[in-house]
Amino acid sequence: PLRRQRQMCIRDRNIRYTFSGIANNSTTSLTSFYWRDTLPVEAVRLAKITTGTYNAAGNYKIVYKTNLSGSEYRVLADSLNTQQNYVLDASPVALRLGSNEYVTEVMFVFGVVPSNFRQVETPMIDCSVVSWVKGGSQFVNQADVGGVYDGQWIMATSRWVTKAVSYTH
Repeated sequence: PLRRQRQMCIRDRNIRYTFSGIANNSTTSLTSFYWRDTLPVEAVRLAKITTGTYNAAGNYKIVYKTNLSGSEYRVLADSLNTQQNYVLDASPVALRLGSNEYVTEVMFVFGVVPSNFRQVETPMIDCSVVSWVKGGSQFVNQADVGGVYDGQWIMATSRWVTKAVSYTH
């Protein structure tokens, strides 16, 4: 898997994850196509999602899990158009989360996609960094993408290591 390291200044307390390479590179359509981001919940809280756009017409939905939802997904947005870029408020208030509840995973669910299906405009996930993250600490964001062909899952995973640095004038 691709590994990237990113530094974050703890002064601004925000981080943006940008995603590239989301695609069905096979020569056939895939079913159950998705891409998912598993947040480093020891360090960040979801704030906003920019969906990006995709090269084939269709609809999809975005679902999420929280630390209190177990294996159950909740719907954040449904019937989204693949060729329209949306900016979605995914803050705890907008999602009506409990005071000790936070999003652990976000998944874009496309269903059937054709061969060569791919992102056009870049999807982004914005998070706030929790107050207890200190300079020198590291955390890992993981994203995966996949679909089913002939009854078998085809998947790819990427991980990004972020190192927090202290910054003072």
